[in-house]
Formats: sequence, C-alpha cells, structure tokens
Amino acid sequence: MAIRWRMTVAILTLVIGQASAVSSQSSGERRLAAMTPAQFQARTTLHDDALDTVATITTANGFVERKPLLGPALDDVFLRAFIDKTTGRTAYQAYVRIRYRHYGWANWNTANYATPAGPRAVATQRIARVRASCSRGFACLRSETIGFAIAAPLLNANAKLYVGEGTPSWPFKISAQNGGERSFLFSMAEIAGLLMAVDAYRTDHHLPTS
Repeated sequence: MAIRWRMTVAILTLVIGQASAVSSQSSGERRLAAMTPAQFQARTTLHDDALDTVATITTANGFVERKPLLGPALDDVFLRAFIDKTTGRTAYQAYVRIRYRHYGWANWNTANYATPAGPRAVATQRIARVRASCSRGFACLRSETIGFAIAAPLLNANAKLYVGEGTPSWPFKISAQNGGERSFLFSMAEIAGLLMAVDAYRTDHHLPTS
C-alpha cells in the first residue's frame, strides 16, 4: 500500500508539473508550438514580378502574434528567401524588427545564433529606422529593422530536427551598440516550411533544387 501511495503521489506530481508548464505558456506560444511545416508553407508570401530577376518568399504571415491593446507593438521576426530566377540559387535572411523607447538609436548591429559547431556572431544589415514624433528631451518610441544572412546548410540541418509539437526552437539574439540585447526563437516548423516553399517554387519553374 505504501509503495502504491508513493507511486500515486509521484504520478500526481508529474501531472501537476506538466499542467503548470503548459499553463505558463501564453496562448500565442501554444499556437506557435502546434503549427506544422505545411501550415507555414501555406502561409508564405511570394513576391515575383515579371521584371524581377530574384523571387522573394517570406514567412511574414506564417505566425502573427496579436497586438497588445496597451503599449507599443511587439517585436517582429520572420525569414526571407531570395531565389535567383535563372540559376535557382537561394540566399536566406532573418528579418528582425525591434521596437523600443529611448533617447537615441540603439544600433542593433550584431546577431549571435546557435550552430552545431557552437555559437556564431555576425554583423547585421540595417534595413529601416522609424522614430515616432515626441517632445524634445523625452525618450521616443523607435523601431529598427535589421537582417542577417543564414547559410542554407544550417537551415536544412534545423529543419530536419522537426519531429512535431514540442520540437526545440532555434535560438538567436540581437545585440546593440549601446549594450542592449533581445533574444528570439525561430520554430523548426517555420524553417522547414520556408524550405518547402522554396523547393516548390524551384520545381514549378524548372530550376535546380540544390
């Protein structure tokens, strides 16, 4: 009887712990964790004008977090693929928009991300800057949009790690010249979905797939 009681307590503790972990997640985190590569592929956006030499596929609409009712809008991250329409060669980029309130520009100039060989640091590329109008001497709402290149082999390696809901995400962080840091994650499903969309485009246009 004592052994059965201890087992019952252990099982209840495990169940309660799992329930607490699930309840600690936001609804957005749960929705993102449940998304599949196919869902991300279906929600990719293609920009391909007849006069363009490069087709662009993004995951901007893959997962959209609801904007808070109060306070500034959330940061935004997604992936972009640039496909050469003659050779099929594809370059990949992480697109990051960071919003903050400050007296000056933070200058988010470095990205650190995980690789199988250990963390790597790369310089970011400035894409856009926006500052809200505010009184002189006050910290203004600001937005900086940056990007950094990601090698295709690394994306392919991460995509192969997808095994369903609960798959770990790919972590990275952006560092600013003023010392600030922001940490982010890309789900393996989003990475896999983008690669699936790229392969589908290249197949449809009879382009090399490697």
